[in-house]
Amino acid sequence: MLRHTKGHRDRVVPRLQEVGAALAKYVLHGRTATPERRVFLSLVTPVRPFSRSSTVSRIVRIRLARAGVMVQRAAHLLRHSPATRLVEQRRPIKEVADLLGHRNIDTTAIYLKVTLPQLADVALPFPGGAP
Repeated sequence: MLRHTKGHRDRVVPRLQEVGAALAKYVLHGRTATPERRVFLSLVTPVRPFSRSSTVSRIVRIRLARAGVMVQRAAHLLRHSPATRLVEQRRPIKEVADLLGHRNIDTTAIYLKVTLPQLADVALPFPGGAP
């Protein structure tokens, strides 16, 4: 479950087994011992949760730069890339919207920069229309 999301709503999202295993390994063996319940913490003393969401973007941007990838909105890639892959796999747009926490399908279509042919392929059937 994701808590305190951008839309200020908690939501349940699917988690790959590999991601769960990596998170468990990090919490059990890689993270500084602390009673803090949040998963990701600052390594700067005192160890604490990140105070700003921009911290994650800065960390991602630095890591991408070290890999030779220069981007402006680095943390945005963590949402945009998997969502785009789901659309390319012809997953229903409603499923992608739910994963991203969008209440409105139009937001998802704009966010993903979906082309009209792609959108037609993944659109929900029109109620009462032909299959």
